[in-house]
Amino acid sequence: MVRPRKRKRGIKVGSDSDPPTKKGKTHHENNHQPTPHHAVLNQFYPQVLTLRNYILSKLPATSRLRRKKVTAVGITTKTPDLSLSDVEKSLGALLDNTLIGTQVDSQNPEDNRLEGWKAFSQKGDESYVTLSNGVAGFVETQELLLEYVVRTLFSREKTSQWPKHLLCDGFSRNHGLGIRLVRANPHFEAVRQPPWPELLALMGESGERIMIDLLLDCAIFAPVKAGANNYCQISGR
Repeated sequence: MVRPRKRKRGIKVGSDSDPPTKKGKTHHENNHQPTPHHAVLNQFYPQVLTLRNYILSKLPATSRLRRKKVTAVGITTKTPDLSLSDVEKSLGALLDNTLIGTQVDSQNPEDNRLEGWKAFSQKGDESYVTLSNGVAGFVETQELLLEYVVRTLFSREKTSQWPKHLLCDGFSRNHGLGIRLVRANPHFEAVRQPPWPELLALMGESGERIMIDLLLDCAIFAPVKAGANNYCQISGR
């Protein structure tokens, strides 16, 4: 007896029988963006990062809330009701458009810079302050941080020479009375003005240490409007 031939069932593309496709992480779920490549900067610095990625690499792993805020700030959401504020837009542009040139091993473990900063500023713990209620205080803190960094750079220079750092331009020793500003320094002003104080507030408890390390150890490059992929160095050697 001849058995009836079974009819083959067609395979439907994308049906439930197909193995499920793993969904990649969304932009909000990624802690790090792709590492930028710049034809010139990568020749002088072993590592070039966006400012957002640099901060994420410095924030403690236990600071989950701060890491989430830094990752998400300035990112346009798909929800039309959640529009970005001007502060969030400026922070997002700063974090994604600013490039940081770092050395592989630029931190000195014997450098008591944080203790020196606390003694210089005589400030208490302000880690509870948020973007919504305490930015005004961080404007003063950011300026004090810059002054501390300049003084630290001058103290490292044992000779009477001017420290080879852009933030020290326009400053000079005042005959044993400290450091004084003798002419305007546009680089100092660029890192003092918004949205840098807002960024300091966003980083929370670790912000002061991260900002000090950034200004002392790294080179900061801001984009310029003229041309394509052009940058101007605003801090560093």
